[in-house]
Amino acid sequence: MNSAKKIMKNQGLGERTPGKKNQPAVSQKNKVLLIIGILLILVLGAGICYIQLRPREILTVEGLDSSQSAVTNVLYYTDAMYDIYTTESQYNNGIYEQIYGGSFWTAENVDSAGRNGASAAKKQIMDTLKQREILYMEALKAGLSLTDEETKQIQENAASARENLTDSQKRIAGLDEATIYTVLEKQALADKYKSQVIAGLNIDEEALKKTVSKKDYRQYTLQYYTWSKTETDTDNNTKNKDSALIEKAKGDMEALQKKAAAAEDFSKDIITDSDNDNTDDATGIRYTTLDLLETDTDSLDASTRKKVKAMKNGEVSDVIETDDAFYVFKMVNNNDTEAYDTQCNQIISEEQESQFDTAYKNTIKPNYTTEVQSYWRQRVTIGYLTSDTDN
Repeated sequence: MNSAKKIMKNQGLGERTPGKKNQPAVSQKNKVLLIIGILLILVLGAGICYIQLRPREILTVEGLDSSQSAVTNVLYYTDAMYDIYTTESQYNNGIYEQIYGGSFWTAENVDSAGRNGASAAKKQIMDTLKQREILYMEALKAGLSLTDEETKQIQENAASARENLTDSQKRIAGLDEATIYTVLEKQALADKYKSQVIAGLNIDEEALKKTVSKKDYRQYTLQYYTWSKTETDTDNNTKNKDSALIEKAKGDMEALQKKAAAAEDFSKDIITDSDNDNTDDATGIRYTTLDLLETDTDSLDASTRKKVKAMKNGEVSDVIETDDAFYVFKMVNNNDTEAYDTQCNQIISEEQESQFDTAYKNTIKPNYTTEVQSYWRQRVTIGYLTSDTDN
C-alpha cells in the first residue's frame, strides 16, 4: 500500500534521487552521430599533420648501380635545407645591401639568363644538389668509401655547423646534425670521385706553370713599422697632422729603428701593445706586413719600392720618410716564391675544373636522369627560409 502511494505521488515516474535532476536518455542515433563527429575530427587532424609533416620530394635521380641495376635516389626538401642555409647566410648578412643599396634576392639580372637573385640562387642550389647526387652515386658505383679519419672529420664539421646556428635555426627540419652529416658525407664522397676523375685527365701541369711569369710574381716579403703623417677629419677629408706631432713621431721612429735593428725578433717586444691591435699604446706606431710583388705599383711610392727591393734578407732599413708616413722595414725574403706558387696552383686548378666540367657534361651526367619535382618548382622561394625568427 505504501509503495503504491509513493508511485502515485511521483506520477508514476518512480522516486527521484534527492539533489539530482533526471537526465534525458541519449538516443542510439545521437550516439552514432557523436562517434562519427569524433572520427571526422581525428581524420581531419591527421590529414593536416600529414600535409604539414610529410616528406616533400624535390628531386629524383635515376641511374645504374655497379651491377647495372636501375636505381633511383630521391631527395627531399629537408635534404636541401643545409645548402639553402649556407646560400642564404651568404647574402643575408647585409653586405650586398650596403654595397649595392638593395636586397640581393630582388636584384634583377644577376646571371646570364636574366634571373633575379632569388631565382638565380635557387637554380644554383638545385644544380649543386644534382651534381652532388650524381657524383655520390658514381662514387658508390666505383666502390669508393671514406676513411675513419675522414668520417671523424665530417662528424666534427657537422657538429661545428650546428654550433653556428641560432636556436630557431636549429629547430628547422633539415638543419639537424644527422641531416647535415649526410649532406657533408655525400659531398666528401662526391669530391673523392671528382678527384679520381681529374687524376685521369691529361693535364700537363708543368706546361701550365710555364705560362706564369716568375719575374712578375717575384714576392718581397716584408715586416715593417709605420706612423701616418695624415689623418681624416669629421668631414672625411684627409689632412696633415700637426707639425710638432710629426716631428715627435720622427724621433719615436728613430728610437724604434735602433731597438728593432738590434732585436732578435723584429716583430716582438718593440712596441707596447696592451690591447693587441698592433699599435703602440703611447706613440701610435703600427706594426704590419706586406707581400710586395715585382709588378705592384699600388703599394708604397716608387722611391720607397726601389729602396725596399734593394734590401738583403734580414736587413733592417733606416727610417724612411715619405709625404704620407714614416717607415722602418725588415726584408724577410726578397725572392719569395709564395705568390708564384699560388698563381701556378690557381692556373692548374682552373684547368682541372674546366676539363672536369667537360667530362661531367659529356660522359657522366648523360648516364643519369634527373627530374625536379613540382614542390621545388612551385612552392620554394629562396631568400628567407632559414632566417633567424628569434630576431
